[in-house]
Amino acid sequence: MHMAENRKRQDGRNNVDKRAKAWETLLSGFTLIEVLMTIVILAILAAVAVPGFSVWLPNYRLKAAAREMVSNFQLAKLTAVKRNTNCAITFNQAIGARTYDYVVYVDSDKDLEYDAGEEVVTHKCWTDYGSTSYDFSKGGGDGLSFTHNDEGLPSIAFQAKGFPINNIGGLGMGTVFLKNTNNRTTSVIVSSAGNIRID
Repeated sequence: MHMAENRKRQDGRNNVDKRAKAWETLLSGFTLIEVLMTIVILAILAAVAVPGFSVWLPNYRLKAAAREMVSNFQLAKLTAVKRNTNCAITFNQAIGARTYDYVVYVDSDKDLEYDAGEEVVTHKCWTDYGSTSYDFSKGGGDGLSFTHNDEGLPSIAFQAKGFPINNIGGLGMGTVFLKNTNNRTTSVIVSSAGNIRID
């Protein structure tokens, strides 16, 4: 009988020892090999993801630039209707010491030229989008197909009724041709009816 009790006690101690060792193993942390394997796996995943990301980012920026340009054309149209005056977009416009790729402004004298004192609604530079620029292979070499104003800058304005006009008073229309460093292209088109779309 003593032997059976001793055996039960011994088995109980062994079970306690086994549980203690299991907890000790769980609480001891990671081995150096486990840490190194994790780092190797993360490095492989990063090596696979970075090239895809470097292709994706310029394409994303090109789409974002085109969408924002459409929004700013719509803003110019809305501003013209709301204020009952012309709101113009002039490309490659200098304001002070900086030249912007396009400027949206309230054209109070209706000449499609930015004059000091006219209210600037917004202005943009393609450098805001990193890898986006005009596609100089289209639009007569400047990436634009809008009529030039008297200062020689491509311009378009929206009248109070929302229709676009050009510098000589005719229906305004044109296209902005954009590209990125992946040679992917897109264009923003303004129709003579004032419809604005990305193509």
